[in-house]
Amino acid sequence: MDDSSNSKNRQQIPPQPQPQFQQFPQSQQPQFQQPQPQQQFPQQPVMGTPYQMPPKKKMSKGALWGIIGGIIGLTITIVGVVLAVILLSGPSKEDYKDLLSQFTSIDLKSSFVSDNSKKNIKAETDKMVGKVDDLNKKMSSHRALKDKEVKEAYDKYIDSWNNGAKEYIEFVGAYTEYNFSKTCSLPSGLSGYIREAKDEVAEYYDSKMKDCMDYLDKMSKSDNKTVSEYGKNLKKYYTEIRQYILDAVKYIKNNREGTPPKAPKHPQKITKEEVLNKWKESGEKFKKTLEDKVNS
Repeated sequence: MDDSSNSKNRQQIPPQPQPQFQQFPQSQQPQFQQPQPQQQFPQQPVMGTPYQMPPKKKMSKGALWGIIGGIIGLTITIVGVVLAVILLSGPSKEDYKDLLSQFTSIDLKSSFVSDNSKKNIKAETDKMVGKVDDLNKKMSSHRALKDKEVKEAYDKYIDSWNNGAKEYIEFVGAYTEYNFSKTCSLPSGLSGYIREAKDEVAEYYDSKMKDCMDYLDKMSKSDNKTVSEYGKNLKKYYTEIRQYILDAVKYIKNNREGTPPKAPKHPQKITKEEVLNKWKESGEKFKKTLEDKVNS
């Protein structure tokens, strides 16, 4: 029933008129104005607030490192050129004068010592050796040694010092340290013990030679080869002397039967004046070479 009534109602509703749109000629069509972009003006400071500068653009890291690298490269180039000029150029007369002044600051004649001295000169010789070593070290990097002729003369001087003169001067000081000629002289009165018991002779000898043997032990352990060698040779000699005396006592006790003991030979005294002379000659030649360079 509802569907039939609804159908009747739909049939009774008259059709509605459709709206009509009037067509305008093209010339009379309405025009719509496009919105224009608004012109931007720099922001003006507002009264009562401080003016702020617009932010600056930051430099990129690549550009910054490029500038730094360029500066470093330029600096290295400049330093390299300066060093090349300095290193490749030869010594000047002022360089020769300076090295000559350094070398003559020590009197080589005062370095020539005698091993015949009876006083203790070890402190003096050690001080002198130290001064010469310091001077040689100071001169070793001097600019004047870039000169081939000067360098050859210097090398000969250094060689004569390091391989002879220095070692011998240290030996002379060590030899005189404890008044060697007196400390290690054989004790007197041994003849009075010849007829005594063998043990008494040995005890007497050991007591008299103790200071000498202690000093020879010290010499034997020296870093100086000449000092060490001479100390060992003398220690061996005085040990053989001790045994010789004991053998002599035995020989006498046996009414001089058999072969008498033979006394050992004293080791030859070390004298190396030639190494000092070689050092002196090489030093004078080195000095003369520098003087010629200064006066040329």
